[in-house]
Amino acid sequence: MIRTHISEACEARDLALLDAVLFVTQAKQLEAWHRVLGDPEVRDPRRELLAERLSRRTGAPLEGDALFASLRARMPDTPNRLLAYGLALRAATTHDGRQGPAHLPLAVLCRELGLTPAQARDMRLGILDGLSPVALAAEPAHPRRARVLEAVLLAAGLEAHLTEAETLALDASREDAPLLQELTGQLLRRIAFGSQVASPLDALCRQLTDIALAPATLAQRWDALRLAHCFSHAVGHDLGQQLLLDLLQELLPLGAVAAARATAREAART
Repeated sequence: MIRTHISEACEARDLALLDAVLFVTQAKQLEAWHRVLGDPEVRDPRRELLAERLSRRTGAPLEGDALFASLRARMPDTPNRLLAYGLALRAATTHDGRQGPAHLPLAVLCRELGLTPAQARDMRLGILDGLSPVALAAEPAHPRRARVLEAVLLAAGLEAHLTEAETLALDASREDAPLLQELTGQLLRRIAFGSQVASPLDALCRQLTDIALAPATLAQRWDALRLAHCFSHAVGHDLGQQLLLDLLQELLPLGAVAAARATAREAART
């Protein structure tokens, strides 16, 4: 159930990214999508499957206010809206930095996605400097790491029962990352947000969805998985935690990359 929910959310977001690129470039679907896939930070197996499904899409494409309303609904968060603008900007920018006839659609897209002129300027300057739109749209490390920690705690908390004192301590530490990590080390498996919410499984699903949807470079996704392993072993690694780590590796996604690295390590030993 969790995997299906997150997969559908990711597919809706990916199609929204493509629709934003198409609005600006007016290119054919597969041509525009493969231009986006040229970014090594964007490329992953799920996107290739998505590109294949595009040829089977039916119905008239969304236009005007309906398109922008759909984009905002599928990308309610600023990082993904900024990523959509960045991908469209790079697809429309020539090698010498000119935007040509796409300048007006880009301005419209920026306005309709609720981005500020400063955000648009920083994205444009970053792309001209050779940075990836994914890297420019990625959130700071602290929120990403905090979400990974909470997902691990939620998984542990599916079976946890906190005392009243522990619950009060957790409530007081939510905005204090150092204190939260200290409590985690002290209470181990018993410190879990999951036991404080009405439906721990739903909370875990929301947290994993946020992690999967947040723009992040390959290095940042590896960092998230590494931290998940560290946190998981700190709270007491078991079958439930291993299932969580396997799901995170799939959602980030890192499966194909992990397999390639494992193969390289084996080859180096022989």
